[in-house]
Amino acid sequence: TNELDQLNFRISQFLLLSKKEIIGKEKTRFSMNHMIEEVLTFLYPSILDANVEIIKKIPEEYEIIGYQDEIRQVLINIVFNAVDVLSQYRDDPIIKIQSQKVNGTHLKLKIANNGPAIPDSMLQSIFEPFVTTKTLGTGLGLFVSKEIIEKHKGFLACSSVQDCTEFVILLPLAKEAPRPVTS
Repeated sequence: TNELDQLNFRISQFLLLSKKEIIGKEKTRFSMNHMIEEVLTFLYPSILDANVEIIKKIPEEYEIIGYQDEIRQVLINIVFNAVDVLSQYRDDPIIKIQSQKVNGTHLKLKIANNGPAIPDSMLQSIFEPFVTTKTLGTGLGLFVSKEIIEKHKGFLACSSVQDCTEFVILLPLAKEAPRPVTS
């Protein structure tokens, strides 16, 4: 649809802008749960348009320290790419978002969709610059996303089989503030 192309273009532009470091930008402590809600709200028109069902399993509150606008960008990228693909391939599109704590130190966020498998050859190069499966994509999305996650001392990976493409983001959790010791 033309609307999707326009949004895609806007997101690509936004991406290029967010690439340029904003001077004096500071890391903040923020809720990942809140961030996910924000992204889903931002993308709600296209989620609705593509009739995507969102299934969330986010058992508890997770906090991260980092650049909110950059992490938001990564989530927008991954979710929007999924919506884009699903709008073309599925009558019953589903995006599942799950989070869990790993080793008490990291947040593992999985964003999966029931779209077609990404071919293995493509999967190898999906995070390289200018690789895109979209006719109108810039191919910067996942490359920039991986750069952002790694800059946050995290890890971004993708696995894909028929009816399940899953992006996994691993990020260090904000450390708990030490609690006063009471005897």
